[in-house]
Amino acid sequence: MIKAASIGLGWWSDELAKSIQGKSKKIKIVSCYSKSKKKRINFSKKYKTNYHDSFMAILKDPKIDAIILTTPHSLHSKHAIQAMQNGKHVFVEKPMATKFLDAKKMYLMAKKYKKTLSVGHNRRYSSVFDFINNLNRKKKIGKILHIDSNFSAPGALNYKKKFWRSNKKESPGGAIAGLGIHMIDLMCYFGGKVRSVQSLVKRYAVKVNIDDTTSALFELNNCTGNLTTIFACPYTSTFNIFGTNMNIFSKVDKNKIKIVKKNGSVQKINLANKDTLFLELQEFASSCNNKKKYRIKNSEAAHNVKVMEAIVKSSKKNKKIYL
Repeated sequence: MIKAASIGLGWWSDELAKSIQGKSKKIKIVSCYSKSKKKRINFSKKYKTNYHDSFMAILKDPKIDAIILTTPHSLHSKHAIQAMQNGKHVFVEKPMATKFLDAKKMYLMAKKYKKTLSVGHNRRYSSVFDFINNLNRKKKIGKILHIDSNFSAPGALNYKKKFWRSNKKESPGGAIAGLGIHMIDLMCYFGGKVRSVQSLVKRYAVKVNIDDTTSALFELNNCTGNLTTIFACPYTSTFNIFGTNMNIFSKVDKNKIKIVKKNGSVQKINLANKDTLFLELQEFASSCNNKKKYRIKNSEAAHNVKVMEAIVKSSKKNKKIYL
């Protein structure tokens, strides 16, 4: 049983805790830390954990094996490296970092200190991913020509100025770090690494100093692709693949797939819901014990960050960026 501490106690730390606490036989949260004492106390009561009064106290506690990191994006690298230097495994919520060089430093430090570092790209554990991946392994899709994806939500319409996500440092390119990077991860898995990006990043509706409407055209190693991620419209999470044998239209978070084959036949499939947060943390725990490899490679998670940086740079410079 991996004994973990939750660091950074906001909405997402709650979602991760709810997925495993009292349910997993591989990992449990035994303590927590936030700068806010009120949050520490509330979290500890809700999930029946202890709490520490400083991050360093967590790192120096020999009874804690790992940390679950949901601090602001720009702090991921600093906190993860400190944890690994102090002998802790690290599960860090996506994005791995806000800068590629920081992300690369993180996984190099994981190798140096021989610690597990895993990034929370949970849509890789979804029913939609598993279904499409199975079709692709069996070569039923044919040659993948193009991938179209959209992950959008209205969240930023309600952001306040003091909220940590409400600035471009923590939310580069609008919704990419919070939403779009999930689709970048899936696109790169099926299409190969992104080679070039041409993008538009705009602010039309939100009141805080972040962008809200982002679109990007990719050349990947094996196909083309486009990403839309909007922080000021109703929720959607679609991932569509166009291949020589079939087109696949999926609603990732609703576990729905429609397949259109080249003979014109249409198949609609409802897939079982999977607790992707539970599954990713289970696999993280197994990787800490050297029993199973975590499915998202750190080099892949770092590449996702590089793509995020390129999207922002392309829009700012109004030109295609080569990675």
